[in-house]
Amino acid sequence: MQQQSKRIVVIGSGFGGLSAAIRLAAKGHEVTIFEKSDKPGGRAYQYEINGFKFDGGPTVITAPHQYDELFELAGKKREDYLTLVPLDPFYRIFNGNGDHFDYWRNQLQTEEEIKKYSPDEVAGYRKFIKGVTDIFNWFHPFTEKSFTTLWSFLRIFPHVLKTGTWRSMYGFAAQYIKHDFLRKVASFHPLVNWR
Repeated sequence: MQQQSKRIVVIGSGFGGLSAAIRLAAKGHEVTIFEKSDKPGGRAYQYEINGFKFDGGPTVITAPHQYDELFELAGKKREDYLTLVPLDPFYRIFNGNGDHFDYWRNQLQTEEEIKKYSPDEVAGYRKFIKGVTDIFNWFHPFTEKSFTTLWSFLRIFPHVLKTGTWRSMYGFAAQYIKHDFLRKVASFHPLVNWR
């Protein structure tokens, strides 16, 4: 039996709202999006103040294949609409004294930044990166699946306990890094050197 087309309203044009609208339209539904702001973005909204631009949310795209999938569903090519540009450094992070830390794509460059603050922390940072990478590799297959039953959620729980991922990122980083500013650098966004 063929699914009947419906008129559907999506409230909000953040990543979730836009991707839901694209998926629904690709299935033949008539979709209308309502957004309270002057332009789309949701948590990814970009604010402009006194000539400067500020990201309201995500600044780094770590899963470009998901964007490609949405464009493909719409019968389009992402490359025809936008170009993804590698950022290096990913971030420039300032401490309370106005000193900055550049978080680079290249782990060795990031380690040079760590040495400016505390050379002894490089070994702990390497362990932190290994831990985060192991967690990502284990959990990634679950990120594109729904936890629709209690059992589907409970089966990941032993790994959550084993890896300590029930902690905050700051708490996780604190296992490996002692310098407070470097802990904050490592924990505010779990950046791993994706090639």
